[in-house]
Amino acid sequence: MGRFEDAVAQLRSSETWCRGARTLAQLGDKRAVAPLVAALRSRAEADKVCLLDTLEALGAEAYARTLARSSDAAERAVGVRLMESFPTDEQIAPLVDLALHDGDAELRRAAAATLALQRRTPAWLAASVRLLDADDAAVRGATIDSMAMQNSDATRQALAARLAHEKDPELVKKLRAATAPRR
Repeated sequence: MGRFEDAVAQLRSSETWCRGARTLAQLGDKRAVAPLVAALRSRAEADKVCLLDTLEALGAEAYARTLARSSDAAERAVGVRLMESFPTDEQIAPLVDLALHDGDAELRRAAAATLALQRRTPAWLAASVRLLDADDAAVRGATIDSMAMQNSDATRQALAARLAHEKDPELVKKLRAATAPRR
């Protein structure tokens, strides 16, 4: 095996992943992004800062947007997962595009869930309002949940406006709960 493959193999164990991550950062090879994301998402309860540092060194925030535009669904999925770790307004447009238009229902829902993890900025609110009109009821539902947690006048107004048009009975219940007067 070469240096790259050895470093990737070290990502399989929380005891060696920082060593592997340091090597991958030195190599600067973008192929390392997917295995780094897999290690980051592992259930191991260990320090993962070195993984994030390596992803940042590899330019993963911008690379996530490149992956999100890929013709390969697996690469788009990696891009969406990567956007969870780098919440910026620049991530919002590709997430909205995926949530509204991707042919893979699971990926649409993952994009909507990842949008919910982004910073609550005016761009986030505008994007969330757009997703309230998504064809996919699961995307609308995730968006309703996310906006309900924001609990601002602007989100309540947008949710109330959606309530007037929503046909899905489960989503109507969610919208009613989210727009009910607060005590």
